Amino acid sequence: MAQRLRIAFFLLCLPLYSWSQIQLAHPMARLVVQRGADGTGRIYLAGQLSNTAERVEAQLTPVVAGQGTATDWQLVQANPTNRLFLGYVTGTGGWYVLNVRTVSGGVVTAQSSLQPVGIGEVFVTAGQSNARGLGSGDNDLGTATDRVNAIDSINHSYPPGAQSLVSSGDPSPVPVFEPLTAGRRIFPMAESSWGWGELGDYIVNRYNVPVAFYVTGWDGSTVENWYKTANGQPTCNRYYCVENWANLQPYTNLKNVLGYYLSVSGARALLWHQGEAEFDDGQGNSSITEYYNRLTNVIQKSRQDYGGRNLPWVVARASFDGSVTRPAVINEQQRVIDTPGLNVFQGPYNDTIINRNAGATDVHFRNSARPDVHPRYYLNPNTIPSDMGLSRFARNWNNSLSNAFFQNAQPITPTQFAATGPVAQYVAQGAAISVTFATLGTFAGDNQWQVQLLDAQGHFLRVLGSGASSPIAVTMPGDYQTGQFRLRVVSSSPVLPAVPSNVFEISPLANEADVRLSMTISQRTPDVNEPVTITLGIANDGPGTANGLVIRDRLPDNLAFVGGSGVSNNGQVVTGPVDQLGAGSSTTLSFSVRPTAPGLYINTAEVAQAISSDPDSQPNSGTGDGQDDAAAGDLRTRQTSPAVYTSPNPNQTPLPAVQSNQPAADPNTADLSLRLVVSNQAPRVGDIISYTLLVSNRGGATATTATVAAYLPAGQTFVASSNMTVSGSTVTGTVAQLAAGSSTTLVFQARVTAAGAGSCTSQITASAPADPDSTPNNGVDNGEDDTARTGIRTQ
Repeated sequence: MAQRLRIAFFLLCLPLYSWSQIQLAHPMARLVVQRGADGTGRIYLAGQLSNTAERVEAQLTPVVAGQGTATDWQLVQANPTNRLFLGYVTGTGGWYVLNVRTVSGGVVTAQSSLQPVGIGEVFVTAGQSNARGLGSGDNDLGTATDRVNAIDSINHSYPPGAQSLVSSGDPSPVPVFEPLTAGRRIFPMAESSWGWGELGDYIVNRYNVPVAFYVTGWDGSTVENWYKTANGQPTCNRYYCVENWANLQPYTNLKNVLGYYLSVSGARALLWHQGEAEFDDGQGNSSITEYYNRLTNVIQKSRQDYGGRNLPWVVARASFDGSVTRPAVINEQQRVIDTPGLNVFQGPYNDTIINRNAGATDVHFRNSARPDVHPRYYLNPNTIPSDMGLSRFARNWNNSLSNAFFQNAQPITPTQFAATGPVAQYVAQGAAISVTFATLGTFAGDNQWQVQLLDAQGHFLRVLGSGASSPIAVTMPGDYQTGQFRLRVVSSSPVLPAVPSNVFEISPLANEADVRLSMTISQRTPDVNEPVTITLGIANDGPGTANGLVIRDRLPDNLAFVGGSGVSNNGQVVTGPVDQLGAGSSTTLSFSVRPTAPGLYINTAEVAQAISSDPDSQPNSGTGDGQDDAAAGDLRTRQTSPAVYTSPNPNQTPLPAVQSNQPAADPNTADLSLRLVVSNQAPRVGDIISYTLLVSNRGGATATTATVAAYLPAGQTFVASSNMTVSGSTVTGTVAQLAAGSSTTLVFQARVTAAGAGSCTSQITASAPADPDSTPNNGVDNGEDDTARTGIRTQ
């Protein structure tokens, strides 16, 4: 198979969970993929790693001994980037536990499992009500093998005021599979397992592989209904034509199943059971004369809508409407079956099943009872009781799906795969975001990707935008203020839904996260070639969660990378992902380097990528702009040299020209500034230290009644002052008058009473006239020049 891998994730991040180091996003439990003509099948995988890895590997082991063939460990992807992996595992038909592991340095570093998943047989049904399943009172038996599967939901209803059945034309939801036991539904139309659960058991028993069904049959539908809606013309129920069926049904359901499910799983065939609604009144009004042309058109249109794939069809011979049979309908169905090159196989002749409705005559099939113990007719070749109409229906279908059919009906197996990139945990209402995705396989040159908004359960809400490649810029809808959602990209040629994104929340918290970066070096005076450890500290001051961070350190020349955990290197560039960092949380990335020549080394690092926005810094803006998402450290070898080696900074955003911070004095304002000096920054317990507050006026007017406050840290008490007073831990002094261009001091003493580190902070709390660049009494951490602090570490 021609295959092209396009990893287009730039800011990928799925949420991590503490209970697993490998988070599988695909497949889901009970997914069955179609096996090929050689009996093997491919299960695609996508997921997130909590650590970097050299290899992602997978294997299949049977759920129960004998239900498949165990595989060796297979390579899924080598050196996955951004801790994401995309690939597949191949096995023979069977019912499996999927094991996935990561390997680095020959050692298994993480492992996860999912069960069951299957490689087997996949079918979709179409036609009228006997291809669908009516539900109420039909006494369906369902599967007894636990290896027949379906999506247990429907997409239709009789809404108030509607005159006919309404079925959504929306893109299909993310599937959740269940065993097709009695009473289960089959998406999108079956209200019970009908005879399909039992038919699945026949195939499971014969070939020892799992089975999946999708059902698109439609009550009372004629082949004309299917023909018209397949070609974009609305149509109605021939028995009660008061309004057209909405959303170009019944064909739209089949089209969506082909695109949203069978494009991922593949399929063996479409099972067509229809003909009971055809008519001929003997007076020239007949639907039968056009049956052949219309059905062949529907067959060809379905293959066109399935990306040009030649999906086999199996056409049942059915015409009995509860009163009469119509041999002319059977003849037309047989003409379709016999058409050379049409790839249509002969289905059951179900007009032969008389008294099909639990022993009574009717158009529909029904069992008379649902025994407490499943009768398992698939294990018993004897005649099925005549009042078990649905079970007879299943056996008739099984007899048609013979060994010759499975040998000659060439299955469709999936050859494309895609995964939607992650979204920040919080997204603002109406926010503009970039949606990333990755693909496997080849798509058409004119292919477009549609970005769909889903609810948290994976049901379609609306289309947000489209594009030809990753990433795609879209805007979140403004009418959703809160709630949980997912995103999914869907290709157009062929139609293929990508694995959806993580669940995210539209919230006032949005995705703003204030990320700070720091750097420490274990040994700042090493010998040449002596390894040292660089530790990058990443902290998030909130309010939202930081998502999709990538930290990058461009090492100076002659500073060689040795190794590290959670980072990778490419030449002199060291990168490490931090997928998610909650507000108030911090983490570290560490790696070893060694200087290979004597000299001074100045090393810098920065946040290179981020999904979440940062209020005071931007990723990848360079390390020379003073933003807090960059950090620097230095080391000097013991062997002396005048050489200086500095980290490159190729991505520095242009910096503004340096401007003076001393504006011309305004004669109407007093520009006060404050400095704080302590006599001893490393005192001992019991020492008395002296604090000096220097108040300066660089304005053009005299300052009057300026009040200064200093705040003692814990472990210190006020002792004395000639011009300041104390209240609690706040020491206050007043400057009655301070002329323009002059300075004055306020001094007080404090006693150290406890060991530890702390800071004494201060601010001007009141002054007149106005200050042009600061506001009195508005806190000590705003960077204004009327605040000051000094640190003390008690021995």
